[in-house]
Amino acid sequence: MILSNRFGWSVGLAAVLMTSCIEETETDLDRAITRDNLVMEEYIASNNINATKAQSGFYYEKTQENPEAAQFVNADYIGIYYEIRTIDGQLIDSYLDESKEPKFFRYSQDGLWPIAITYAAGLAREGEEMMLYTPSYLAFGNYSYQQLILPASNLVIQLKFDKKYTEEELQQREVDMIQAYIEENELEGFEEVAAGVYFRSVEPGDDSKSESKLGSNVSVDFEMFELGATEPVFESYTSNQPTTISVGNSGLTFLNEGLKGVLPDEKVEVMATSFASYDNSIQILPEDIREDLIEKGEQIDLVKPFTPIWFTAEVLAIQ
Repeated sequence: MILSNRFGWSVGLAAVLMTSCIEETETDLDRAITRDNLVMEEYIASNNINATKAQSGFYYEKTQENPEAAQFVNADYIGIYYEIRTIDGQLIDSYLDESKEPKFFRYSQDGLWPIAITYAAGLAREGEEMMLYTPSYLAFGNYSYQQLILPASNLVIQLKFDKKYTEEELQQREVDMIQAYIEENELEGFEEVAAGVYFRSVEPGDDSKSESKLGSNVSVDFEMFELGATEPVFESYTSNQPTTISVGNSGLTFLNEGLKGVLPDEKVEVMATSFASYDNSIQILPEDIREDLIEKGEQIDLVKPFTPIWFTAEVLAIQ
């Protein structure tokens, strides 16, 4: 992991066609598109489904319309409930329990995968429900995961679009999560040092040396967790291979603020909202495949979106 960079994943249509973890030639892609289109056409016809074909290639039918509601537009934050199956009926993932909060994503080309759900949002309004009939090139491509997802799987996706959320609402949601966690676990000493960033010093550092400031290079050993998790999101980095962060230039607010004003040998902890850390992280459905995608070379963050993080570090050196 390189903490000084944010990993993005551009998931426009052309990129989705290549997101299979198997390189394909243009001819192979054309053949896959033709194959899947024929399969989906036959599936729609043989099941007497009254669906509309979207320009990008998937079919959809609205099972619940809400014409008076707001339509989703670019950069909206959207909550959804969903179920994903293959056209053969095999369940891949289900999240339909509306007693739970929805899954959130940002309506953009790099906001959610499978990309067909993102495209469908552009046709939907708050409160509407849809069935999507999705060729594999708009779903998981040739990607496979155990027996859950097989290569070239064409999908049936049930969707309910909850509503659009403001960035302020989602930021406050995570602030509330952090504050509740601090209170429930009786953690003392955390102070909010920037919007959505909470810092505490666990062990004092060497005050005979200069503290870090903007532009300082701070070398640390660290672990980073999703809030409430017992295992680190990333492996611990030891002093044999310390990580160095340029304070103010890392591109990550929680590091710029959390490692400013620290001393050598100091041990610190930082809790932060996703908006102050990995706010470009893409939503992956089902969530279980995120780590596998990364192991197979996809350039995405291990940290899930809309999830606060807890960063613990020992300062080794400041330059």
